[in-house]
Parts: sequence; structure tokens; C-alpha cells
Amino acid sequence: MTKRKPVIIILMTLLALVSCGKNTVLNPDDNDPTAISFGTLNTLDIVTWNLKTFPEGTDLASLKQMISALNAEVIAFQEIMDYNAFMDLAAEIPYYSACVYSATDSYRLAYMYDTRSVTVNNQYSILENDSNPFPRPPYILDITWNNNNYILINNHFKAYGDNYIDENDSWDEEMRRRLACQKLENYISTTLQDKKVIVLGDLNDQIAEPDDYNVFLSFLHKPEEYYFADMPIALSPTYSTVSYPISLSHIDHILITNELFSDFENAGSYCRTILAENWMLSWNTYSSTISDHRPVGIRISQ
Repeated sequence: MTKRKPVIIILMTLLALVSCGKNTVLNPDDNDPTAISFGTLNTLDIVTWNLKTFPEGTDLASLKQMISALNAEVIAFQEIMDYNAFMDLAAEIPYYSACVYSATDSYRLAYMYDTRSVTVNNQYSILENDSNPFPRPPYILDITWNNNNYILINNHFKAYGDNYIDENDSWDEEMRRRLACQKLENYISTTLQDKKVIVLGDLNDQIAEPDDYNVFLSFLHKPEEYYFADMPIALSPTYSTVSYPISLSHIDHILITNELFSDFENAGSYCRTILAENWMLSWNTYSSTISDHRPVGIRISQ
């Protein structure tokens, strides 16, 4: 085990849902590509991004430019509906290659990675026979960056729910997400021991909630082993910081194992939501042509 990172879980009541029926007023310079630039030359920069039934209604030209502008080593995507369209998109972005899994025919998980700095050692899905907790089986990308090995686990948990865990209903949405966390934690602790693991994706639930209906306790109750890098966002949600601003919800997460704690404590390491709508000049334009989710990224400095 590496050094311990303390995690203080503050139980809180979520803010009421808010409407975003009109465009957000942005600064005149927010359409500059640097407004969504995330990666740097000397850091490992990984992003998760739900593309909302790609490519249905997608502005492909803008999305291609935005992916390049992010400048991330790896981007984990959710809701890829068309395999060929996604591979064609990747082929048009300089230096990037793509992996898309075959575990489902729709709502696929996928990755793009920068071939200049990242070597893909393997890619595969896990827990494929557990459709109750995993309507979309987790998708692993085993990579090498800067002579270090990392295991990424891309997820898209079951959606919806009512902030109540019905113990008598195995198909209750919160029950399914809780079971997904339990099985995923067990897989990591038994199969990926001593690996630098990053769990990320659209997990469709809040991480800063009371224990009574918090589905992530399998991870949160083991602070010496796991840390949600985006927990500070979840504890102080605002319209400008959450990943799903339509309902002022932060449901896209990035979790790291303790093998990465010391790196994440280094100066320059952080996790934040990326205001991708800045590229499109308004939230309404972005949400109607790209996604209703913002990307969330982690920067790891060695």
C-alpha cells in the first residue's frame, strides 16, 4: 500500500433541481480553444465524457476540434451508438486512435488515446454475465505512459432512481448501482492488486450523499484504498462545476486506487469538470449538438 490519503465524507442534502432554459452568458474569449484545453506535455491527463447517443444530432466537425483541443492522453467515452461513425471520427483526429468494445450493440463504451505518448497493452470487458448491476459491462484499457502501467476501467451505470434503495427489489436502480460498486470493488481488490487503477465514467449517482442511499459505500468506506478525485466538486456543487448541470448534479466520476495517491498529491495534480460548452458559446448549443454531460478530467503529475 502507498501512503494514505484521508477522505472526509460530508453528508449533505443535495440542492433542489434547477432549470437551465436559457443560454449561459459566457465571456467573449471563451470560444478560444484554450478555454477547454486540459492536457500538458508532462502530465498524464485522462478524461471521461458521455457523448449522449453519439452520433445522433452530433456536430461532428466541432466534436473533432474539441477532442483535439482537450489534449488528453486518454478519453473514456460513453453512449457510443454507432461503432463505424466513432472509428471514422477518431481516424480524422491527428495522433489519436480508438478502441470500442463489443459487449453491447448500442450505448457502447469506448476510448481514444494519443498514440504519441500512450501504448495500449490490452483492452477487454469484464463482468459480462452480470447484466443486473452492469447493463453495460465495465471496459478496461491497460496502458503504458511514461514507463508506468495504468489500468483504466470505463463504466456507464444504470440510470434513474428515487434516492431510495429498495432492499426488496433487485431491479431497483439504486440497488443495481450499489451492487455494481460492490462487484467492481471486489474485482479490483482481488484481480488488480498493486495496480494503478483509475475507475471513471458516467456512474449516474452522487458520491456525497447520506449512507442511507449512497451506492458508493464499497469505495467510500475504504479511504485507505480508494479516493474519488472529484469529491471536492461533489461536496460543493455549483452550476459551473458539476458534470450534469441540467439538474445541478455531479454524476460523472473519477476514482483512483491508493497506488496513485502519492502521484495525485504532487503539485500540479487535480481533477475538474471541463466547461466544454465554452467552445460552442452557449450551453443550449452544446447540449443540443454535443452532449448533456460535461467531460471530467484528472491530471496526474509524477
